[in-house]
Amino acid sequence: MSIANQLSLPQQKLSGTIILESSKSISNRALIIRSLCKDPFEINRLSSSDDTDALIAMLASESEVLFSGHAGSSYRFMVARACLGNQEVRIDASEQLRRRPIGPLVKALQTLGADITYLNKEGFPPLLIKPAKTFGAEVNEVTLQAGISSQYLTALLLIAPMLPKGLTIHLAGELVSASYVQMTLAMMEFFGVGHQWINNTIRIEHSVYKGRDYTVEGDWSAASYFYSMAALAEQAEIAIEGLTEDSIQGDAVTKDIYAQLGVETTFTDNGIVINKRGIKERPKEFKYDFSLCPDIAQTVMVTLAGLGIKGVLCGLKTLRIKETDRILAMHTELERVKTKILVKEEGDNLTVILVGKAKWKDKGKFNTYGDHRMAMALVPLACLHPVTIKDPEVVSKSYPGFWKDIATIGIKCEKLKVK
Repeated sequence: MSIANQLSLPQQKLSGTIILESSKSISNRALIIRSLCKDPFEINRLSSSDDTDALIAMLASESEVLFSGHAGSSYRFMVARACLGNQEVRIDASEQLRRRPIGPLVKALQTLGADITYLNKEGFPPLLIKPAKTFGAEVNEVTLQAGISSQYLTALLLIAPMLPKGLTIHLAGELVSASYVQMTLAMMEFFGVGHQWINNTIRIEHSVYKGRDYTVEGDWSAASYFYSMAALAEQAEIAIEGLTEDSIQGDAVTKDIYAQLGVETTFTDNGIVINKRGIKERPKEFKYDFSLCPDIAQTVMVTLAGLGIKGVLCGLKTLRIKETDRILAMHTELERVKTKILVKEEGDNLTVILVGKAKWKDKGKFNTYGDHRMAMALVPLACLHPVTIKDPEVVSKSYPGFWKDIATIGIKCEKLKVK
């Protein structure tokens, strides 16, 4: 037996105010930068996610063994950060994260002179990192496969100014999730480190980070779940605090995507208000390239299924190597509610074609695959019909207060035991 959350919407309208979870992507970058800065500074509104907590613990630890849990970005950032240290460390992770690749980042760091050894399967965690006096001193140029994960590139960029000769990175192939790289560079500039990006080459000179107090934005990917609920509810008026109109997050396109699906956004002094008042005319087909915002693709899939709008979604190849194979997981779970997903893969291009309107008779039970985004993306279907989300605790990876927040706006949440 395991715990599940049974969800429903007893009334017609969603309403209330949410103080949104802070961005873990921004929080983790700010923490690495602070660890490299001579001048201390305050980071306001740090994420309360498991991923950020894991990075905080690793950065504060004096142990020779560090543990990242499920936190992928925290692991990758910490591997690069540890190469600058003067202590031998072993960096381990959960069984789930041990199955996610780290090889391209390790190869790049080894090219720069890092002393890194695989302790289990080559190309995957855990790793042993020993101090290397020549790290970045003799070689200051690497080539990185850009089509796998932007986190490898961000890990290198964050430590680049600390290397004796700076760092030049040549990107091989088409860069995925470029918005996250742009986020990294924008934050580095805020802390006094500039860059040159010409064609497929990024250059960071040797320099120093300058300490400045920093406030972390609310997480736009977290906001997407409330947009989806608003789109599927009969009526909605939800205030979401912590978001800014000049966001550095690629997922801020959520507001533009959902404008096409009947949800209006108004910016306020504290954040935004999203509204849906009655039925609006919606498109029969929705097309979008998620290359710059893959983390909201699952949410949009569920919204389209709930509305019965045909979806043609591309730019999704990175979803295969996340906490789970998110393409396969969405295919399996949406079939439970009579929605078909067709997958077309041609080289590096992956397109999902989604057809059908979600419908079911019982309290639809959905699996989460140990993936926080699977759990949260499926919740909006409760605005149409009661649903059950298995293993709901997975949301703590990025949004520990999620269940409390959805109750604030009117979603009824009851715990139960399921097989």
